[in-house]
Amino acid sequence: MSEPRKAQAVIALFDSAQELVDAIPRVRAVYHGRIEAYTPYPVHGIEKVLGIGKSWVGWIVLGMGFTGMFLGFGLQTWVFNVAYPLDFGGKPHFGWPAFIPVTFETTVLLSAFGAVFGMLAVANRYPHLSHPMLSTNAIKGITRDRFALACEAEKGVDFDEAAARSVLEGVGGADIEVIHESAEIGAGTLLPIKGVLIALLLCVGAGLGMREVIRWFPVLRPMVNMDNTFRQNAQGSNAHFGDGFGMRAPVAGTVARGFMPERISDPEEMGRVMVNPMLATMESMTRGKAVFETHCLICHGALADGSKVIGPNYGGVPANLHSQRVRELGDGYIYGVITHGRNTMGAYAKDIADTDRWHVVNYVRALQRAQDATDEDLVMALYPPEPVKAIEHELRKDLPAKQADKAQESTHE
Repeated sequence: MSEPRKAQAVIALFDSAQELVDAIPRVRAVYHGRIEAYTPYPVHGIEKVLGIGKSWVGWIVLGMGFTGMFLGFGLQTWVFNVAYPLDFGGKPHFGWPAFIPVTFETTVLLSAFGAVFGMLAVANRYPHLSHPMLSTNAIKGITRDRFALACEAEKGVDFDEAAARSVLEGVGGADIEVIHESAEIGAGTLLPIKGVLIALLLCVGAGLGMREVIRWFPVLRPMVNMDNTFRQNAQGSNAHFGDGFGMRAPVAGTVARGFMPERISDPEEMGRVMVNPMLATMESMTRGKAVFETHCLICHGALADGSKVIGPNYGGVPANLHSQRVRELGDGYIYGVITHGRNTMGAYAKDIADTDRWHVVNYVRALQRAQDATDEDLVMALYPPEPVKAIEHELRKDLPAKQADKAQESTHE
């Protein structure tokens, strides 16, 4: 006759996580054996109530990470300095910045191995192919919506089944069940060996299977759909959309981030209410000239007088920006025409930034003033105001000393 199996644990079910958490301290107060909880989903903080210490997996991951770091960095150092000290364009053999990517990869790789196998072998002590909990009636509730608390036997200590049952009944446990030790659990060291053998067989089988697949299908590409990916060409057609165009217009009312659309679209009105926020400085003139020569010169001419550079086949008549009407209109008018267009001139809002449009306005005003300079302008050009002359005099006074310092620095170099 076979010996009766020993009781390994007594388990009770609870209807909610709160009932389980409330029952654990009461059980620990009277039962001094091993206690384990089973839940259908993680219950945060339950490990503290159970008195479970901090896991060793974190330290294993840290150790494996340092091991991978030293192995990766050391291997590269040995290869480039000892095994194969090749000359790459005169670069040093110990080029440690180039070692960082491989070092990072080996650190992450060994850390991942440490996390997985540390959790399986150290924390959970797997493989455990036939845990007795799997054959109980309680497992159906645990894997759905019920919570279990088990008083388990400790190694080398006689398990008091009656005392464990009494404790669980006292805290309100229901559907109490006795779990007996499985025959396979007492198999000693054979179980880990079986797990290792199964893993080795799976690896060998996978390798041989892949070898046969490659032998029969040597040109099989694993990602054929990547070769057939549809690519939308710029200005290309697309039958998916009703208009047949592949490029889509922005959604109506779309506003670019960081920019506010003008509430006025009439250049005449913009000229009356808008003020140029850009000061007419030399930097503004320089930028305005560059933008003007890129976008405006071909039609309006280098002097903005309407002398177009474009060929005679162009039927439009560019505006003369030196006309009295344009001079009298506000800066917002020129800005509005650039933004929204006028007559045969198209809108440049998408091609020229709003700040650059104001720089162009400053440059156009400078061209207007240069072409029709007043006597005051000529006097200002020939005889700058006294404050400006005084500043210039101070700057010129320090110029010989600065030039001498630069000459001395050049001599030392």
